[in-house]
Amino acid sequence: MVGRKRLVALIAAAAFGVLVLAYGIAFAVTGGKIPGDTTVLGVALGGLSEDQAKAKLDEALKGRLDDPIKLTAGGRTHTVKPSEAGLTVDVDATVTAAGAGRSLSPGRMWHVLTGGSPIDPVVVADDGKLEATVQRLAKKVNREPTEGSITFSGSEAVQHPPAEGITVDAEKAADQLKDAFPSTGRPVALAVRTTDPKVNAEALAKAMKEYAEPAMSAPITLTVGEESVTLQPEQIAPGLRLTVNTDGTYTPTLTSAKLEPVLKKAFEDLETPPKDATVELRGGRPAVVPAVDGHVIDRAKLVPVILDTLPKRAGERSAPVELVAKKAAFTTEAANKLGVTAVTGAFTTYFPHAAYRNINIGNAARRIEGTLLKPGETFSLNKVVGERTAENGFTEGYIINKGVLVKDLGGGVSQSATTTFNAMFFAGLKDVEHKPHSFYIDRYPEGREATVAWPSVDLKFQNDSEYGALVDTSFTPSTPSSRGSITVRIWSTKTWDISAGKSARYNPRPAGVIYNDKPGCEAHAPVAGFDVKVYRYFSRNGQRVKTETFTTRYNPADKVVCGKKPTPPPTTPPITPPPSNRPTGG
Repeated sequence: MVGRKRLVALIAAAAFGVLVLAYGIAFAVTGGKIPGDTTVLGVALGGLSEDQAKAKLDEALKGRLDDPIKLTAGGRTHTVKPSEAGLTVDVDATVTAAGAGRSLSPGRMWHVLTGGSPIDPVVVADDGKLEATVQRLAKKVNREPTEGSITFSGSEAVQHPPAEGITVDAEKAADQLKDAFPSTGRPVALAVRTTDPKVNAEALAKAMKEYAEPAMSAPITLTVGEESVTLQPEQIAPGLRLTVNTDGTYTPTLTSAKLEPVLKKAFEDLETPPKDATVELRGGRPAVVPAVDGHVIDRAKLVPVILDTLPKRAGERSAPVELVAKKAAFTTEAANKLGVTAVTGAFTTYFPHAAYRNINIGNAARRIEGTLLKPGETFSLNKVVGERTAENGFTEGYIINKGVLVKDLGGGVSQSATTTFNAMFFAGLKDVEHKPHSFYIDRYPEGREATVAWPSVDLKFQNDSEYGALVDTSFTPSTPSSRGSITVRIWSTKTWDISAGKSARYNPRPAGVIYNDKPGCEAHAPVAGFDVKVYRYFSRNGQRVKTETFTTRYNPADKVVCGKKPTPPPTTPPITPPPSNRPTGG
């Protein structure tokens, strides 16, 4: 009996030992491992240790964390860069959530062997960056509801139906961005709230039938006494618009500015436009040209007449309009007060003979001639002279481009700019914008010159005096045996006594040599670079009041040699004489 009990005990002990061994083996296999079927973003992590899972997930996420998140709203796709939204994946927390960690629980070990499922990554966000990103999205997406309207193209009325407004739901949008990260590449519909328009389609259809379609059905006639003018639907269309109101009514509007070119041409034989007073040179002296009042059709009264006539039927599409007196905007009295009486600044420059210089400098001089600046107005040479094109009367000439001479339309116009700049300088007007040439040209005063290029490089100055300023030019073309010249004078009332000063050259920079074997190469001699300061002294009653300083940096202009750079001759190594056989002295 005792032997049987002992046998049972031995068997029980052996069984327990087997269980302990099996448990130990199971713990060794599953302890600290992630459940077998676990995935994150399609990355299999099952059976890996915590460190192995972190390393694998880190590697898999490389290149994915900044893939743009796509969102759709209002028929458009928008993208968000995750780093700008402050979004990232917490790998440690994700692996922990995946089930990493040790446990002696049999259930835990069984789950490791048989369980696991796809889990979402743990996404963390910088709240400030995320909020700012949602606000930027809202600015792009948010849209007020569009009420119905009708515009006109050619002689056709075009309906623009009402459209709902949309507003980004900021709280939901922030959650959507976090849920959509990392991006799968598939667009996500952005959470928005909609606002219905107040106009319905029936009201739009009514406006179309009652006004828009009749408006484009036939021309209208405007009568002035016994004269008449006919306006076609396609002439009126660009300025016409029909807005449907929330109460079902509609309002036609006509933008007279868009219609003005048509009206001006249509009424040119009926109207006498007013002419502003001005100042011009007559007999070599400034003279006020008086203002002339005119008679025009009052545009403010004309617009309602046209709008009332447009929806009428054939036979009724005519209406009378009348001429009214219209005064000039700038009166003769105002022109007399400008005080344009004397030359306050003048300068002359000379140029060597070249046909292109005669054409381009002369053309610019004629365009500058007679420019009147009222107090506070700014002169722009590019605006006054216009683009240098063949259609505007300019031809090709030499300009400086990247430190070398090349041919382009308008070459030589900078001579006009330099002369005008110096006239402005001595008239004491305000320098607004000027750019010296990149290297020094010796026919101009050092530091007191200006280049121009359409449309980016301009000469601008402001008439900062209380008087008018009239710009006057004279031009003498060059000949094969004589230099040409351009003179610019500014007439006004003298405010300052202007004199000029100049520093010595400093920071000298030597020129180099450039070889150019390309077609169209233009050879020129070297010009050294240097810096120089120019001073403008403002005096009144013999006392200096202020000084203005202009600093100019001239680059060196390398010598340009047309052709390939010569190959230096090969160097001959020195000849070493053979050893002498002569005996040495003893």
